[in-house]
Amino acid sequence: MPKNTMPEMYEEQTDGVEQPSQEQILMSESELLRGLIEAGTEKDSEAAYERIQIRRNGKLKFEFRIRPISEDESLACHDHATKFAPRKRGQPKREIETNMSKFRSWLIYTATVDEDRAKLWDNKQAQQAFNVLQGVDLIDCVLLSGEKDRIIDRINEISGYSDEADETAKN
Repeated sequence: MPKNTMPEMYEEQTDGVEQPSQEQILMSESELLRGLIEAGTEKDSEAAYERIQIRRNGKLKFEFRIRPISEDESLACHDHATKFAPRKRGQPKREIETNMSKFRSWLIYTATVDEDRAKLWDNKQAQQAFNVLQGVDLIDCVLLSGEKDRIIDRINEISGYSDEADETAKN
């Protein structure tokens, strides 16, 4: 006789309600596993990329692709843009000030697909033209505040910070 792997609480509450079979439970588990793996690899797939176009006066200036970012990447961007107080050994970091413009630039830099980042933000000629040392500084020189706002909104949306994601999480 096969071992019963159903929790006892399911056995007690039969009350005429049809209980799922072991096969249905296993199928459900395999679907859950498949969904979990797909969700974990989606952010790195090209299907998750979104094209950003920078237009001014109706003319396309340049375009690049962005991808979703993880919470760890977002926290790293925050750390790049934050000044911390000197600390003694064993004490936690204490923030002094976060430069929000720099934080937003780091988010854009991080979310830019590697190939496009190399061509655009890490382009040595463009960095020399604007007299900056790194790609994240070039973002501040090139993008207008409203453009950065719209790009950050798109990054947040594809990274799961949207009203639709809120509704999904509630259900």
